[in-house]
Amino acid sequence: MHNMNPESRMWFYGLKQPMSLAQKSELSAIMDEFVSNWKAHGSQLAAAFRIVFDQFLIIAVDESQQQATGCSIDKSVHLLQAFGKKHEVDFFNRMLIFVQSHEGFVSYSPSELKVEIANNNLDGSSIVLNTQASTLGSSGDGTMKLKDSWAGKYL
Repeated sequence: MHNMNPESRMWFYGLKQPMSLAQKSELSAIMDEFVSNWKAHGSQLAAAFRIVFDQFLIIAVDESQQQATGCSIDKSVHLLQAFGKKHEVDFFNRMLIFVQSHEGFVSYSPSELKVEIANNNLDGSSIVLNTQASTLGSSGDGTMKLKDSWAGKYL
């Protein structure tokens, strides 16, 4: 993924809790197979994935070579829904905020985040994952300050 075009389209999926080693291994094998054979209108997509901290999945497609289509994107969504159903994990909770901690990242719902802010455990300078980036280049190092994220409205 590091060698991909910075303008590659990116999808970020985060889980409330990290996966087990067995789940991560299974997902990695599934994703290896998937991106190797991922096509749009019969043309191979230049795609890659990365699992980060056993909790986050990033999928990228270099659309300068071939654009991902609605049907091809749906295939990735269905794959993650099936994995999620099997393992009782949810890749599609877009309301989670992932805050950096000493151990990795802690996920918060908006109500949990508000409590942490009210208790002065988090503030605008707290580091969160940039889950809204649409390209590899726009994700920067993958993090940002809470005040600059979509969840900054809770400060």
